[in-house]
Amino acid sequence: AYCIDRDGRHFHYVLNFLRNPIERYKLSSDMTEGQREELVEELEYYGLLDRILPYHAQDRVGQALLRRARVDGTRRALELAVAQAIGLVFETNSTKPFLTAEYQDLRWMITDRVVNESPVWSEVDGKLFLFRNARGMMTISSSCSKRTPIGTIFNTNWGPIAGVTAPIELLSDRWVSCECATLAPQFASAHQFVIANTLEVKEHVRVPELRITTLHGLDNSEPSMAAALRQLAALT
Repeated sequence: AYCIDRDGRHFHYVLNFLRNPIERYKLSSDMTEGQREELVEELEYYGLLDRILPYHAQDRVGQALLRRARVDGTRRALELAVAQAIGLVFETNSTKPFLTAEYQDLRWMITDRVVNESPVWSEVDGKLFLFRNARGMMTISSSCSKRTPIGTIFNTNWGPIAGVTAPIELLSDRWVSCECATLAPQFASAHQFVIANTLEVKEHVRVPELRITTLHGLDNSEPSMAAALRQLAALT
């Protein structure tokens, strides 16, 4: 017999998961923020946090974005935070053979880093980053800095009108890629998109379509999301 000296209030979550270890465990929608934190502490003790709540770290980033937006109180801040919190984890891929294997099918997770007033998403292997570059464009690059001027792949929706945005808001047909990220035959035949600045000239080509598929985000019943949506509705 074994005696486990822990509070038993949340132990049924552990038992239920061990009986049926599904890939993604669904918590009750009426669980409070305090109860969630208590559960996280228990799951960490049993070494099951990454298995039962694999996106816990990303959820906390999304919750922090929503809290800041609620303090700001403007429509755009709330809409942006909601869009970012919906797409905490997503995949990108070109719908036609176009990009090299390194860039073709990528899974992204939001991080707690902020560059140029926008969150940074990291590819799961940590080799690539998706962030807002120095020109205000959402870009994919192996280096992540507020001074990054362009990037390997970027979305051409930029400038003061676009402002900070969420990846899931980006248009799928507005992406361009440089030669190192593009298959050679496709780069040779694709429509050229030339970027010039005071330091260099880089040739990029238009990607026919770069699709973003959301894999995980906060749903409408999550307390932080629900509060932000109520505040947003009150502005209408």
